[in-house]
Amino acid sequence: MTKTFAQLGFGREFAWIDLFNSLELDGFGVPTDHLENPAWIANFLQHWKLANSISRPVPYTELRALRSLLRRIGDSLAEKGRIHTRDLDALNSVMKVASVEKLVQHQNGWRVEIVPVRGGWAWILALIAGSLVEMLKMGKTEHLKVCPNQGCLWIFYDKTKGNTRRWCSDRTCGNRDRVRRARAELKKKVQK
Repeated sequence: MTKTFAQLGFGREFAWIDLFNSLELDGFGVPTDHLENPAWIANFLQHWKLANSISRPVPYTELRALRSLLRRIGDSLAEKGRIHTRDLDALNSVMKVASVEKLVQHQNGWRVEIVPVRGGWAWILALIAGSLVEMLKMGKTEHLKVCPNQGCLWIFYDKTKGNTRRWCSDRTCGNRDRVRRARAELKKKVQK
């Protein structure tokens, strides 16, 4: 049975985190590049309301470059709480897409939306980068964490009240750590 986008752990916090994690390690260090899967890309775009369908051709080089940038920024934020100047400049460059404000009426009143002058992948990449900006505006970068399992390194946003979450998943990486520690303790006892 094929797992869905959400069952794989995506679609929880921010679009940029999903792109960051699209190069997924299985917990033992074996990588899966979800950008090689057109269904994953389609689910990603649909879930985050970035596009209704994949427009062709998919700019794999630009997606991977943005993912690399987001990985550097995410790792830096999780470790130091800041972004290197060159990465900030690169992020601003991705978001530099011509747009206009448009007044829209909806059932609860009026709203101003920012829309691209010309849509397409440049706008989608800008929106993904913009989701990082939205997280930064919340001012809670201390909630951004990287799973300490070196075979995983999944980045996540800790929503717990006390900011106490350690693992990407308590059931996988957390459980593996508990088993490792229990085995090490047992080995110590046996050696005594």
